[in-house]
Amino acid sequence: MRKFTLTRIILFMCVIVTGVTACKKDDPATLIPPPLPDQSFVEEFDTVASAYHRGWMPINNSSPRGYSLWSQGGGPQPYFAPYSSKGSYAGFIACDALVTEADAAVASNWLISPPVWMKNGDKIVFYTRAVLFLDGSFSQDYGNNLEVCINRKNDGTNVGAAVDPRSPGFDYAADRGDFELIHSINPPTYSNADDWFYYRISTDDPAAYDPKAYPANWTRFEITLAGFSKPHKGRFAFRYYTLDAGYTGNGSAVGIDSVAFVSKQ
Repeated sequence: MRKFTLTRIILFMCVIVTGVTACKKDDPATLIPPPLPDQSFVEEFDTVASAYHRGWMPINNSSPRGYSLWSQGGGPQPYFAPYSSKGSYAGFIACDALVTEADAAVASNWLISPPVWMKNGDKIVFYTRAVLFLDGSFSQDYGNNLEVCINRKNDGTNVGAAVDPRSPGFDYAADRGDFELIHSINPPTYSNADDWFYYRISTDDPAAYDPKAYPANWTRFEITLAGFSKPHKGRFAFRYYTLDAGYTGNGSAVGIDSVAFVSKQ
């Protein structure tokens, strides 16, 4: 009788211990992943080659491609003074409309960040401005467009194929590859009558000033990320995207400086 009672007690204790163990294993608090390390960084582009070494990647998929690329300060002689520099008189990155070799075609020149963990509330902060060329008594830029995109599908660099939106083969969903547009500076309007993409023109003529044109002076842009169901390792990118661009078409050149990715804490 005493043996039977002791056995029942031992079994009962095992059930309790097993139940407690199971409860601890299924505790939702134990399923919460640890917080991500701070992903914040700043890229000054004081040396473009060093930026590429840190994981930045340029891809020119203009149609047709020209000889111009993202470069230090825009060439041997920088277009203008950098916004911020820590040792270089040409401490910014730039590209021009000659990334396409045609007179008027698709300029699509990508500058892609290194992989970074992104989540809701993170910010992309950067400075940009356009190049103005002398045209009569005043200078203007002939219209430029810069897109900010993110890849929330993976951490790759698939940017698709740049196709003229007027082409029967144009596919909006595939135009940016795995990237999606989150902000556009000075997007164009299309004129059916002229069959031409028009951009707002930046100028130093006070009478023709347009606040919605691409800025002619270094200007700060801040974009807050949203739409993530959970943190994702991806990339963000800048796309110099100007239609009807080239030797006789739209576009001058733009510079980018002091790019910051700011993790929400």
